[in-house]
Amino acid sequence: MGSMLLDVLREAAEAALTYLRSGRCSSRVVGRGSFGDVTKAFDKEAEDRATEVLRMRLGSFLLVTEEAGVVKFGDSGRPEWVVIMDPVDGSTNFDAGIPWTSVVLAGARWREGGVRVRDIEAAVVAEVFRDVTYEYSVEGGVKVNGAPPARKDPPAKVLLGYFEVPEAYSVVPEYWRVRGRRAALRSLGSASLDIVSVALGRAEAFVDARAKLRNVDVAASLKMLLELGGNGIACVDGSLVGVDEIFIDRMVKLRCLAVGYDSRRYSQITEAVKAALNL
Repeated sequence: MGSMLLDVLREAAEAALTYLRSGRCSSRVVGRGSFGDVTKAFDKEAEDRATEVLRMRLGSFLLVTEEAGVVKFGDSGRPEWVVIMDPVDGSTNFDAGIPWTSVVLAGARWREGGVRVRDIEAAVVAEVFRDVTYEYSVEGGVKVNGAPPARKDPPAKVLLGYFEVPEAYSVVPEYWRVRGRRAALRSLGSASLDIVSVALGRAEAFVDARAKLRNVDVAASLKMLLELGGNGIACVDGSLVGVDEIFIDRMVKLRCLAVGYDSRRYSQITEAVKAALNL
């Protein structure tokens, strides 16, 4: 069943990618998203094109998305599927022509009691500026452009994250302390691609403590990270939870998110986050 869902998510991502690569995208502000962020015309158009594919292929489903929020499609009382989507993860990069932007979708069967990252059956993270797609399905595991990935081991000595405010940067010296030495810092601008990079060993950890990330940004890549042996924690509503516990059938704001390549890096970044943020 995951392979069927993956086919649908892949087609929806391709619809958004075709538009984003067309050279006819407008940066005009057209409203605000579900959390109050500015929505630009290219955000909405990419979301609309992906949503139309989902409507044609899935029938009854709950869509959780960056711009529209939570929307139910179909006539049945209960949705059959949940799809969580960020049509342009790295909108600022896209608008500036910086090639670190992705289209992100993940899906699972709807169930009573809530649907979480651990329940994801298929996921797609597709780069906009390069022809590289990261995918997950229950049957096939994680693949990069259709092939099992080569995971770099040990991972590159790089910490990815967002460090624009003092609260976010405060994790860095704590991480260096726990780690025993410094790691190179990079702030690239697409959380989904950053987390995939950690999963593949292109970086050893990722952290964001700005209280700006949402589950739509990272659900798909977190599932891939877990499948490849990484792990992470998130601060949701004042509590620390494992990333597999993050709900995907509703909008969730993450006060902080930290992930590591393996159990050792996960333990180190978790200790640093707890110390820096007094959690």
